[in-house]
Amino acid sequence: MLNNRFILVRRFNILLAILSLFLLLITIRLFWLQIYKNDFYLERSKSNSERIEPIKSLRGLIFDRNDNILAENILTYNIEIDIENKSTEDLNSIIGELSKILSISEHERDQFFKMRSERKFLRKIPLKLNVNNEELTFFASKKFLFPNVTLKEEFLRSYPHGKENAHLIGYINRISKKDVEKFENDPELLNNYFGMSHIGKQGIENSFENSLRGKSGFKKIRVNAKNSFIAEIENKKALDGEDLILSIDLNLQRKSHELLKNFKGSLIMTDISNNEVLAYQSNPTFDPNLFVNGISFTDWDKLNTDPSKPMLDRVTNAVYPPGSTIKPFLSIAGLENNVINEDYSINDPGFYQLPKTKKIFMDWKKEGHGNVNIITAIAESCDVYFYDLAYRLGIEKMDNSLRKFSFGQKTGINLPIEKRGILPSPEWKLKHHKKKWNAYETINTSIGQGDFLSSPAQLVHGLNILLNNKQMPPLSLIKDKFSDVPLSDEKITDEKYIEIVKRGMQEVTSSNGTFRSIAKNNYNKIAGKTGTAQVFSLKSQAYDEDNIADHLKDHSLFIGYAPYDNPQVSIAVIIENGGHGSTVAAPIAKKMIDFYFETIK
Repeated sequence: MLNNRFILVRRFNILLAILSLFLLLITIRLFWLQIYKNDFYLERSKSNSERIEPIKSLRGLIFDRNDNILAENILTYNIEIDIENKSTEDLNSIIGELSKILSISEHERDQFFKMRSERKFLRKIPLKLNVNNEELTFFASKKFLFPNVTLKEEFLRSYPHGKENAHLIGYINRISKKDVEKFENDPELLNNYFGMSHIGKQGIENSFENSLRGKSGFKKIRVNAKNSFIAEIENKKALDGEDLILSIDLNLQRKSHELLKNFKGSLIMTDISNNEVLAYQSNPTFDPNLFVNGISFTDWDKLNTDPSKPMLDRVTNAVYPPGSTIKPFLSIAGLENNVINEDYSINDPGFYQLPKTKKIFMDWKKEGHGNVNIITAIAESCDVYFYDLAYRLGIEKMDNSLRKFSFGQKTGINLPIEKRGILPSPEWKLKHHKKKWNAYETINTSIGQGDFLSSPAQLVHGLNILLNNKQMPPLSLIKDKFSDVPLSDEKITDEKYIEIVKRGMQEVTSSNGTFRSIAKNNYNKIAGKTGTAQVFSLKSQAYDEDNIADHLKDHSLFIGYAPYDNPQVSIAVIIENGGHGSTVAAPIAKKMIDFYFETIK
């Protein structure tokens, strides 16, 4: 009996000790949580009841040189879903219910889930953008049924003259997964894009993204357990983007768009004095508004598979053989190297035989031009004169002189992408083809054929260098924005050589020149140089324009300026597969220059 009692007392004491130890541990834990870690959990409790909401900056506007709006922000309303702590099944259920009262397409649904997977730091994601008035009113009346869905004011980027300026202005688009990866490696950049959904992707919108974008702000708010707003704690205002005033003239854009509408090609017009671009047009074109909120698969496929390549910027990102438009620049090379002078002439029988070979090069004029000097050679575009000049000059001297006019180099225009083109030389060929230079390649280069490639932007930039007889700042799309790069006023060649070449270009539009069709109505005193560039090698066969596929026809080119006695504007026009420069590109250039002096100037 005593033994049993002893066992019970012992068990009771053990149980009491365990209970005492448990109470002691609870007391220590409470002390740890309430006293020692008080500040830590106080901050956590605050954060649980506080939210940081982004305040988007308003993107800067883009104007032409006369304050016409080219890119603006339009107030719209978006339907957004709070995705926090929601599974895909939950979100599909919400979208399903919304579909009963709103029209929600598969594209909108796909874009929603794509953004959810790519933008993991977002709490709210737009489902339906730019809701129309009818749907807006109807949703507002049913809003109480959707506690996780909000109607949000948003400014939508809009391009009111989209097609006329598509390649120039570019467009913005939703921030992609690749963009987010770039932000994550740059904390400052990530901070700048906090809460933003779009970024400049092409053209001016991309080049000037940093200034157009602005900087996000934020507001810190306190919410209750139901996530309802209680009070605002902090507010840091967003910094709106800066507006841009371009050098472009909207009326010139409209005119150039009209002139190119039936062609594949491009046009660029500049102010000769400062290299500012007045008109910049590439055709075919596209509507940049399609991209603002994510282009549909159907529209993208249509643009991407179009054989005419409407997305291609043919002003700076397409390069072509410059053809005979190179002859004024080659003339400078001959004059400054004393290979020719104003009085030097040759007899052109219609062909040229490369010395010490049997290789024959034909002139475009089968019967030849007869006796020609530098002036008539430019005016009539005599191939044989320039074959002879190139042979006696040599490729090294040609290369040195042509490089002064920026051939084979970028113009530095303020756009995100620009092709360099090719100024062929023995060094270039050895590097890219592992082969030695041949003399006949020098002959091809003299008429802008062979491997010689340049863009319309390079042609007009080179022309401005020639007309000013000095290095010019990069081509600029911004009004009154001169380059920060210091340039020398030193002349690139003797002024008398420039005047000789200008006289030759003036004669191009005379009664004996290749653009003689305007000789009697050249009231704005246009001078220039026509060009016709072969697309494929003819070898021994004759070129028959009437019986050749359109895509194999020659390119039509023209570079020019006006007035010839006081140069103010310059232009370069290239029409793909357009035929002779004098019949397609040159008339377009004349119409543009006439429009400028009659309407703009």
